[in-house]
Amino acid sequence: MNASLIRFFRNSGHSTRFFATREVLILFSTYLVYSISKNLIDSTPILQAFSNAWSLVALEKQLGIAHEATIQVWASLYSTGFLHFLAYFYSVGLWVALLGSAAFLFIRNRRLYWSMRNMYLLTMILAVIIFAVYPLAPPRMLPGYGMADVASMLGLLPKEGSRSFFGYNEFAAMPSLHIAWSSLIALAWFKLGWKWGKVVSVIYFSLMTLAVIATANHYVLDVVAGVLLLLFVMWLVGLPASVKKMLEYRDLKDLRDQMLSWPHQFPESGFRMGYHRKIDPVTVPVDRGAPVHDIAWRIVN
Repeated sequence: MNASLIRFFRNSGHSTRFFATREVLILFSTYLVYSISKNLIDSTPILQAFSNAWSLVALEKQLGIAHEATIQVWASLYSTGFLHFLAYFYSVGLWVALLGSAAFLFIRNRRLYWSMRNMYLLTMILAVIIFAVYPLAPPRMLPGYGMADVASMLGLLPKEGSRSFFGYNEFAAMPSLHIAWSSLIALAWFKLGWKWGKVVSVIYFSLMTLAVIATANHYVLDVVAGVLLLLFVMWLVGLPASVKKMLEYRDLKDLRDQMLSWPHQFPESGFRMGYHRKIDPVTVPVDRGAPVHDIAWRIVN
């Protein structure tokens, strides 16, 4: 290997260049594996995907939240240009915000970056499992549901029938990773504590929520599932630390204190014959005819 390449990839202490290169390789390779694994089990689960879609629509109607078509009509009546903007925002806005936030956090707050990176990878892994178990056709593919496929009309999505082993899975609507990752971006900026960052993150998340529904790519329940997925991943990430803290500083400490103080919690005459503590010295009465009053042993005569 070229000596310059060896120097470039060598981990010289805390080299920012080394860590940046490693992170780019990790994120690129994991997303490539994610793109492939989405289609490993069944790349075209059409019947199951449409069956699940109509069942989901029926559930949303029962809950009174089946408003995807209404939201799209509202966005188009407000402005056709606004609906087109939402389509471009859906297709491009996520990656611009995700990569931009990752680069910014990597430079300004490395510890927060590691945490966000781990949650990003975990959401991806869990989503692949859900996509395989529960394929779901998006609203734009349901005949008679009254929604236009805005992104496809603008040429922002692959043509129907052009499914690739490496490409995107059009039946991976539940949960919405656009919402899960947008929530992650908003969480990162909230953790930075900058007022303008919080304001921008709220606006960004609101626009993305509107975009995924108005472009007929996700249902209302997909949005809810995306947020719940991130909350579950946050719980998973914080679980080891929580368990460690609980065991080390609370439960085990209390248990240890209780075990050490347990002999002192009984009255003087509360122990059975023969009980003794390891810390008590073993004493043998000299006068065998005298009555035994060994307070240290607490023997009941």
